[in-house]
Amino acid sequence: GIIVPLIMIGGAVFLFIYKAGPPCVSYSLTGIYCAGCGSGRATVALLHGDILKALGHNVLYVIFLPFALYYGLKVYISYVFGKDVLPFFTIRLKGGIAIAVVIALFWILRNIPVFPFTLLAP
Repeated sequence: GIIVPLIMIGGAVFLFIYKAGPPCVSYSLTGIYCAGCGSGRATVALLHGDILKALGHNVLYVIFLPFALYYGLKVYISYVFGKDVLPFFTIRLKGGIAIAVVIALFWILRNIPVFPFTLLAP
């Protein structure tokens, strides 16, 4: 139960100090921005308290991050302590499909080299 938080803290400290996340393999191989491109730089910006810069790197990541962190905390507490103490909303099939469509549209739109879609590129 202690290893996961230590790894998370260690990763955050590394990103905070070195200000560099891993390069995007998808972009390196194809030259196309994936839906996650810029999330490493967005994380670094968030760790330094620069929300606007983080939004510029990957707006969808910044929007979904609090939900992902909360869900990760919920699963971690449930696993370590054996109790499901944090409430969470249910995502039905239609909601999951809607989220997948939003991610796919974001992926497509950020690769269109015309304003205003260029604002979505990292």
